[in-house]
Parts: sequence; C-alpha cells; structure tokens
Amino acid sequence: MYVDDEPSSAGGWAVDPAQVQAFAQAVADVREQLDFITREVEELSTPNYAPMLGTSPVGQELAEKFTDRMGSEKGLRGQLNVAVAHMEEFVLAAENTARTYLQVDTDNASKMNYHP
Repeated sequence: MYVDDEPSSAGGWAVDPAQVQAFAQAVADVREQLDFITREVEELSTPNYAPMLGTSPVGQELAEKFTDRMGSEKGLRGQLNVAVAHMEEFVLAAENTARTYLQVDTDNASKMNYHP
C-alpha cells in the first residue's frame, strides 16, 4: 500500500491512493462474503438440516445430538458465529482505516490547493 521510491516530505513513506481504493474494495468484498456466510450459518438451525434417523428412542436421541452439535449456539453454528463476529470486527476496523486515510488525504490535498 505504500510506495518506497516516493519519499514523503516528512521523510516517511507515501501511500498510493489507488491502492487504498483497491483495499477498500477488497474490504467491501470481504463484507459481502461475511454476509453470505452469516446467512448460511443461520440456515443450519432450520428444520431443513434436521436429521431423519427414525422414530425409535435411539434414533431420536442421535437426531437431537446431531442437531445440537450442528445448529446450536454451543455447536458448529455458535463457533461459526464467533468466527464471523471476529471477522466483522476486523472488516469494520479496516473500513474505518481506509475511510480515515482517504478523508485525511482529501483534507490535506485541499489545504495544499488553497490559494487566497
């Protein structure tokens, strides 16, 4: 995201605005994928995923155990929800970083272009 051969006036590094835009687009793509994953995870708790193991007591207990381990908050669905929540936090932080950089860059450019 930075350009090594273009030192800034402060002696640091310069950031290519096109790369910041590309980063912002990548973050938007990740958010879209997270929304898709969230919908898929929520689907796990619907009756569509209920196992059909017969009407015997053993079959019913196995079905309940499978449903609990797959679709409950203590099972796979819960673990996936936690992972998605962590990714969501990362995406929000990345979006804020990109937005802040673009705003600061715009503000600084307008200050430099000011001619009284």
